Amino acid sequence: MLIACENQSSSAVVGDYNVSELNIDFGNSDAYEIGANDKGMPIFKNTEKALAQAISDYQVGFEYLASEFNLEPVSHENYEMYKVYGWQTNVSDEMIKQQCIDITGFFDIYENSFK
Repeated sequence: MLIACENQSSSAVVGDYNVSELNIDFGNSDAYEIGANDKGMPIFKNTEKALAQAISDYQVGFEYLASEFNLEPVSHENYEMYKVYGWQTNVSDEMIKQQCIDITGFFDIYENSFK
């Protein structure tokens, strides 16, 4: 089972961010609303909502990574390992592979949200 935990503190959104500059497309889900922090980096406007949506959207990828690398269920406290392993997977199933890559892309932005 995958869980989302309450986030501690996050960067403030101080402006808009041009999402066309991102290497990942989250579609139209408002859970993935992105703004810019004071360094101009993309951050999620609501990190808890974004993480919960990612856990749902990338469920198969999270399950694969947890199984393959013996990881605890993803949470705010352990997301770094999922970020690291997501792009390194050698799984032959293209859908799972893409989800793992997207997980890393998600956590690139998620991590910015706490700097």
